[in-house]
Amino acid sequence: MDDIHFPKPLLHLFVCINDRAGMPDNSKPSCGPRITADDVKEIKRWIVQKGWAGLVYCTKVKCLGFCNSGASVAVLYPKGRFVKYHTPQELQQMIEEEVHQLMPQ
Repeated sequence: MDDIHFPKPLLHLFVCINDRAGMPDNSKPSCGPRITADDVKEIKRWIVQKGWAGLVYCTKVKCLGFCNSGASVAVLYPKGRFVKYHTPQELQQMIEEEVHQLMPQ
């Protein structure tokens, strides 16, 4: 195994888009369809528009292991902060708050 030398982001966001709605006999909640792959694409575009490309990474994932019936789940690194949110806009607000905390003044 070889390391890949790539700039470390200031913030890396992993967004669960798992949707169990169509699974038979499913009783577990899921993050989708409240958030979709298209929503994550829009968040990535927003990150670029904010001028944070290379500083903030956003990655969609299928499951983070923390299912929540009332909200979607994401995790923000390097803090390892798990968050629940209701709309992509709330997630953008959390990203903005984290970036402002982490950016050197």
